[in-house]
Amino acid sequence: MKSVTVHETKLKEDNRGWVVWPFPDNILRGSVANVHIPLLKPGAIRGNHYHLHTREYAMVLAGPCRAVFTDTVTGEHEEMLFAGDRPVLLRIEPGTAHAFKNEAAHDILLLCFDEKTGDSQDPDIHRHTIFTAAATS
Repeated sequence: MKSVTVHETKLKEDNRGWVVWPFPDNILRGSVANVHIPLLKPGAIRGNHYHLHTREYAMVLAGPCRAVFTDTVTGEHEEMLFAGDRPVLLRIEPGTAHAFKNEAAHDILLLCFDEKTGDSQDPDIHRHTIFTAAATS
């Protein structure tokens, strides 16, 4: 799906675990509109929305986590499963509905941040349910 890309992140790993640098350098030079950290309880779904003027980045920090995306113009649909053994950064273009489901037996965290054009006071969140509890096995 062209409207969702997986980005390589700088990661340092040793016997204690890992540390990741979540913001690509070019993003820090641009305009990060906000940073937010959603916690998903086991089985919880977050998202089910899209943005018209906002490019969202979502880093899956643990897993397993299932991500679902739908292009609101073309209807193209894609589903991705992340094991959560290492962080994964996703770049989600405007007009792409997105949702995340925690498929772990423990809480997981996402790290999200936005690049926004237009009115900085407009939340630019448009509900679009693409992922429901009944939609997964």
